[in-house]
Amino acid sequence: MRAVRVECAIPSIEHDPRARAALQAVSWDYRGVLDQVDGNLRVMCECITTDAGCPSPGFSVGGITVVEIIEEWSTDYLTHHLVILDFDSDFLGRFFHSRDLTLLAGSNITSSGLIIQVAGRQASLVSFLNALRRAIPVDRITKAKDSEGIVQKGPTLQQYRIIKIAHRQGWYEVPKKISIRGLASKLGLSKSTVAEQLVKAESEIVGGFLKKSR
Repeated sequence: MRAVRVECAIPSIEHDPRARAALQAVSWDYRGVLDQVDGNLRVMCECITTDAGCPSPGFSVGGITVVEIIEEWSTDYLTHHLVILDFDSDFLGRFFHSRDLTLLAGSNITSSGLIIQVAGRQASLVSFLNALRRAIPVDRITKAKDSEGIVQKGPTLQQYRIIKIAHRQGWYEVPKKISIRGLASKLGLSKSTVAEQLVKAESEIVGGFLKKSR
C-alpha cells in the first residue's frame, strides 16, 4: 500500500466554508472509518472545543454532515466530543467505494492547517489527489518512504510556506529582490517570526542535504 501526506496551510483554505466551520473548534482529529452509508463515507472524529460548542447533529456544510455526537467529556479547560461525520458521495465518499483507499490516523485540522493522510492503490490515490487539488489549494504532498511512515520530517508547513514565498519573491537571488520587512508584509507575520522560521527551515534543508551526502 502506498501512502501520502497532504498539507494545506490555513491562509490557503481560510475562505473555504468547511474550514471556517471546523476552525470554530480547537481541532478535529480523525479516529477511523466506520462504514459506507448510501455511498457516503462515515467516519469517527474527535472534536475539541473550549466552550462545548461542537456543531449539533444535522449540521451540514460543503458535503460534510454531523450525524451524531456519541460522547462528550471535559479535561481542564477543553471539552472533547466523539463525533460521527458523513462525507457525501459527491464530495469525498466516492473515492472510497472501491475499498482500495483509506484515511490514516494523523489526519486533522487545527489552527496550524489541514493534514490528510491517506493510503491505497496508486491509481486511486492519484484520482483522489487530483480531485482534492481541484477542490482546495494544496500546499504540499509528501510520500511515505519504506517503513518510516508519514511522520512530518524537514521544515514545518509554516516554514515551507515562508521559504516558498521567499524563493518566489527573490530572497535567494543576488542581490536580494525583497527584504525581511517585505516578506513579513506579504506573509502577514512579524519580521522576527519570518527571520526565525527562515533560519530553522534552511537548517532543516541543509541538514537533510548533508545527511544524504554522507
